[in-house]
Amino acid sequence: MNFQILDADYVGHESGPVIRLFGRAEDGKSVCCFVPGFEPYFYISAEGELDELSTMLKERFDVIRKVDIIPKFEPIGFQVSKKPMLRVTTMEPRNVPEIRDDVLTLPGVKEVYETDILFRNRFLIDRDLHGMGWVTADSVSESPFSRDKIYCDSVFTASSLEEIEKLSIAPLKYLSFDIECLPIGGSMPVPETSPVIMVSMSFSPAFEGNDTIVLVAKKVEGVSADVECFDSETLMLNRFFEIFQEYDADVVSGYNINGFDIPYIADRVTMLAGSGKNVRSSVGRDGRILSYRKIGNRTMVSIPGRVVVDTLPLIRSQYSLKRYTLRNVAKELLDKEKLDVAPSDMEEYWNDSGEKVLKFIDYSRRDSELAMELLLKLQLLDKHIAIAQVSGSLIQEVVDGGQTSMVDNLLLREYGKQGRVIPPKPNDDLVFLRNRSSEGLKGGAVLEPKRGLLENVVILDYKSLYPTIMMAHNLCYTTVVEQDRPDGGTVKPPSGGEFVSAEVSKGIMPSILERLLQQRVETKVKMKNASNDSEYRVLDATQLALKILLNSFYGYSGYTRARLYSLALANAVTSFGRNNILDTRALINGTISKVILRDGSAYFTEELSSISNDDNIVSLSVVYGDTDSVFVQCSSKTEVSLDDAGLVGSRIAATVSASLPDPMELEFESIAKRALFIAKKRYAIWVFERSGDEWKDGIKVKGMETVRRDWCGLTSKTLNKILGMVLKEGNIDGAVHHVRSVVDGVRNIDVKNDSDIIDDLTMTRMFSKKATSYKNKQPHLTVAEKIERRTGSPPPVGERIPFVIVAGKDMFVNRAEDPEYVRENNIPIDVDYYIKKQLLPPVERILGVFGVDIANLDYDSKQKGLFDFSDKPQDSPIKRINKKEVEVQSPQPSEEKKSQSSLFDF
Repeated sequence: MNFQILDADYVGHESGPVIRLFGRAEDGKSVCCFVPGFEPYFYISAEGELDELSTMLKERFDVIRKVDIIPKFEPIGFQVSKKPMLRVTTMEPRNVPEIRDDVLTLPGVKEVYETDILFRNRFLIDRDLHGMGWVTADSVSESPFSRDKIYCDSVFTASSLEEIEKLSIAPLKYLSFDIECLPIGGSMPVPETSPVIMVSMSFSPAFEGNDTIVLVAKKVEGVSADVECFDSETLMLNRFFEIFQEYDADVVSGYNINGFDIPYIADRVTMLAGSGKNVRSSVGRDGRILSYRKIGNRTMVSIPGRVVVDTLPLIRSQYSLKRYTLRNVAKELLDKEKLDVAPSDMEEYWNDSGEKVLKFIDYSRRDSELAMELLLKLQLLDKHIAIAQVSGSLIQEVVDGGQTSMVDNLLLREYGKQGRVIPPKPNDDLVFLRNRSSEGLKGGAVLEPKRGLLENVVILDYKSLYPTIMMAHNLCYTTVVEQDRPDGGTVKPPSGGEFVSAEVSKGIMPSILERLLQQRVETKVKMKNASNDSEYRVLDATQLALKILLNSFYGYSGYTRARLYSLALANAVTSFGRNNILDTRALINGTISKVILRDGSAYFTEELSSISNDDNIVSLSVVYGDTDSVFVQCSSKTEVSLDDAGLVGSRIAATVSASLPDPMELEFESIAKRALFIAKKRYAIWVFERSGDEWKDGIKVKGMETVRRDWCGLTSKTLNKILGMVLKEGNIDGAVHHVRSVVDGVRNIDVKNDSDIIDDLTMTRMFSKKATSYKNKQPHLTVAEKIERRTGSPPPVGERIPFVIVAGKDMFVNRAEDPEYVRENNIPIDVDYYIKKQLLPPVERILGVFGVDIANLDYDSKQKGLFDFSDKPQDSPIKRINKKEVEVQSPQPSEEKKSQSSLFDF
């Protein structure tokens, strides 16, 4: 039997705990596989007679099955030899956390290790199995371990499991659902009083020929065949859970189901049970009922045997949008409209017996359909499946957790193979001490840029800089010199400290990183030879997962809540990085300094016996650098083509790479035909990247307000437009004219006739906690309070609240208003705020580089002032780029405004 592991847990049995694996087989059958014989354990580091301590442990704790003396390395530091430790095996997994604190109080005990590893994860790690990995089960037999019904096609016991290599993904089944609750009196529904009136479900593949089913808690005439109507909420909910188990989904999804739908149904079922209306809310493959738990602001949902995927947090993490309502997300990412029924209208639609209730049913259906489309069409799970396969974590842990648990998993596996123990996660006191020490952690080097507009800038990147530094210099927790000193050589980072060389002892982290890097190289080669789109998609997700994990190890080393923490290690990595970028600048500006282009090749001066008039001499100068990127300007008396600049970049990269220890490498990345540098980490470039035999261009921006969501959309549009004019055309004059026309349009806005502009003036901020938890009043809180007063219910916590600033004399925060309310009531906008606070400051940061005065940008066609356009030269000159010369011109009257029918015709 071959199957792909979806989930794992364990059950108790008189013979001991039994691991339970859930998955989907090659033939499409769902699987529950029991694996007996695995035991829970942890380690003790102690001083004195270990035999005596072993006897004491067995006498003191009746839950200990056995104690063995096993040689192990401590977690941190280079060590010449292992030391004897106690491996304590307990009766049940829960016994490990139950006794660990008491064990620490025993005489001679110094530390306990690996006491907080979940039993299921311990099994996967020790047996070298991976989440979403394929396994083959041998010696399969009927299972004596299942006391309750298992909702799987195949249930068996396996005496042994072995992971097999298989590229494909099992034929998974996906179910998304959405509930509708009846808001009594238009107020926010609560489980105690507001019933669930509809449940919509979408399936992939179809369930009994239906892609969707809508369950309705009342009889409705004229519904389609895939709508089931019931006499009560209880009957409807029982049917929902019946379909849930019959369909047997691997992935359960929906939009904000963790934040709303699942907690609401679970609480509603409990409330109904209290009134004598029983709902069998079985959802787990073991028959477990629907439940959830709150951890801070997060709601955690676990369904045994299935993967719960709330699409909302996944979209938040992968896409930067102004708003994350399902309506906005569907429009932005799927270009699909969501049907809408306002909460205030839901009672009216529900109580109707005609078109309105039918529209309400379609509205409900659409929500589950869109959730399914978001999950599958955007391939939201691909990356998470690949990360599970590479790191070994279960996919639910990957979906729910951060990168720390993934790195933990890789380290636990390698530590075990190398005979090292690993500490438990730190407590709050230790985290506090680490946080104080982490103030001494220095980051990467950022070189001061050459400010202004530059041409022909070659961009070079260090390939996986921090991972390759750790590999090149053997930087690891296990190689840092603390007590034992090596016989061989050591590595001394610029930041201080000392690490043994790879010849003396290869570090665990460098070993893992080398394997991940090699896997990524091999995966990219396989991508080029992929036989179909499905295979390519799996391989692409794998290489991305490998990249994510490669770049996670440095951050882990300096993360104060990680199991393993080393300020010396983190500082060593960044100090090598800082030295590299400084050395690269010195090498390019000094030793190399220029490249000679001849007959389609790039040479250094010393490589040629003489220089002819036909040679193109390109002078090099590093104009900026940031952590792992170097920007090199190429200056020449003749035109430098893209292909020529590519030759220069490749030759520089190869020369610098030759000076670096393996596997460090500097790569030629792209060419900026024009680059505008404003300050450190603030620049915009018109960049060309090679794609096959062609060059593809685009504008890349860093540190400017083109993508930040706390600025209005008009700011972003205006900046993108003027950056295009400056970078692609070198047209500063035209950029000034454009800004003036935008400002003029805002100054003379008519909300009634130009209501669409409200979208461009809207800002959003995250409503991350209840209003009472904020110390200071903020614009989005003002709007949230106004919405609650008008509708009876506040926006949900976690939503981004849109707002605009309206005219008036009140404080700024009090003049924040709901954009829809502004439209409906034709409320004037505070144009001065938008011009002086939103538009002109970021624009001036760009155009100010060319000597443009902000006063020259604030234009109103209905008023004449000092800077109004005229036939006379302006006092504030505007630079205009004309090839390689710079002319000083006076701005001419803009004709754009005359021909524009609205502000959106820019």
